[in-house]
Amino acid sequence: MTQVVIENVSIRQDGAGRYSLNDLHRAAGAERRHGPSIWLENQQTQELIAEVAQEASDTGIPVSVQRGGIGQGTYVCRELVYAYAMWISPAFNLRVIRTFDSVIAGAMVPRTMAEALRLAADQAEQLEAARPAVEFVERYVDATGSMGFRQVCKLLHANENRFREFLLDQRIMYRLGGEWTPYQEHIDAGRFEVKAGVARANDHAFNQARFTPKGVQWVAGLWARALCEVPA
Repeated sequence: MTQVVIENVSIRQDGAGRYSLNDLHRAAGAERRHGPSIWLENQQTQELIAEVAQEASDTGIPVSVQRGGIGQGTYVCRELVYAYAMWISPAFNLRVIRTFDSVIAGAMVPRTMAEALRLAADQAEQLEAARPAVEFVERYVDATGSMGFRQVCKLLHANENRFREFLLDQRIMYRLGGEWTPYQEHIDAGRFEVKAGVARANDHAFNQARFTPKGVQWVAGLWARALCEVPA
């Protein structure tokens, strides 16, 4: 298991991967009013534990108390770690979330050749699973021609805001004067066509960028790969 350290306190884990509330209490300053037992007795906490416990078949038992021995203490799942940290203070909650995000991101980096090969194999399986959807896009676009932004989002079942962020991050399109404009390299590559138009309401001239069939097929492949790379 990857070690989590907050405020120079190592947060222990039990055999099921749950985290020590006692260690988190020490990391937060060990004030009596923030004791794990007080938080566990809270009605809202009990309701949250009950909700998490409903998914026990997938996530395991959310709370475990070990009595005696060097590992004694109360251990909880990650959802309850965040809830406990928020109960202490928003600042401590933010510190905990950022620490866990950093640890999880680091755990995803392969450290050996075996891990790298396993990661490559997993990604290959995910891409293979996405292939039918990409092939459907290819057949559909060949039959319908160029498409606008919202048409592409609907075809890919993509959230519009998330897809815009994807286009920005991948340097596919950028915002210019309120209009979404493709980078020239993608126009030159035949992935977009840009048409000039005039709005009837105010005679405002504008340019409309549309994905060509080649562009839709290309961006669909990139989108499928991006979805496969997002951690669950």
